[in-house]
Amino acid sequence: MTANTLKNSRDSYHRGNVREDLIDVAKTILESEELSALTLRRLTREIGVNPTNFYNHFPHMDYLFAAIKVDGFTELLRRTRKATANTADKSEAIHALFREYIFFAIKKPNLYRLMFDYYLDFDEHAELKDITDQTMADVVKLLYGEDIFDSSDALGFYKSHPMAVACWSTMHGLTHILIGRQIRLKTKSRKEVAEFTNKIVDVLLDGVQDRIRK
Repeated sequence: MTANTLKNSRDSYHRGNVREDLIDVAKTILESEELSALTLRRLTREIGVNPTNFYNHFPHMDYLFAAIKVDGFTELLRRTRKATANTADKSEAIHALFREYIFFAIKKPNLYRLMFDYYLDFDEHAELKDITDQTMADVVKLLYGEDIFDSSDALGFYKSHPMAVACWSTMHGLTHILIGRQIRLKTKSRKEVAEFTNKIVDVLLDGVQDRIRK
C-alpha cells in the first residue's frame, strides 16, 4: 500500500466519524499488510486525529480488532449465504459453502487470519460471539437440515455432532493450507481453486454421505 492510497482515503473522511474511519483504514491496511502493521499511532495518524482520540471510541486495540472481525464475519456470512441459497441439493450447498469460504480467505488473507487466529474473549465481545455463532449455525443447518446449533453448550454440541466439526475443520484447515501457499495452486484462478476444492469436498462427503439427507 502506498502513502498516496491512504492519503486519498483519509482526504475523503468526514469529521465526527472517527470510529468508522479507524475500522475502515485498518481494513485497508490489512489488504496488503499483516496485523502487526495495525498500531494505534499509525491508525490515528492516517485519519488525522490525536492518538488519545482513539480511546473515545475503543477501550484498547482489541476492541478495534473485534469490530473488524465482526465486519469480516458479516461479509463472509453474506457471501456464503448467497452462494448456498439456490443450490439444487445439500451436497451442492456444501460444495458452494467451501468454495465461497475459501474464495473470501484468498481475497482477504490478512483479514481472515485476524478473524480466526487472533483470540479474543467472547465474554468481552458479545457481538463477535453472536456473529461467529451464526457462522457455525449455518454449517450445522446445511449438514443436519435443522437450525440446531446450541451455542450455550458448544463443547457438548460438538461432541454429539461430530459431522459439523469434521466439515468445519476440513474447510478451515484447507483454507489455511491454501492461503499459506503450502499447496501452490494458482489462487488467482477461481476455476482452479474451485476444482481443487470440489475434489476435497467430494472426499469429505464420501465419508459422511450416509449421514446427510439429500
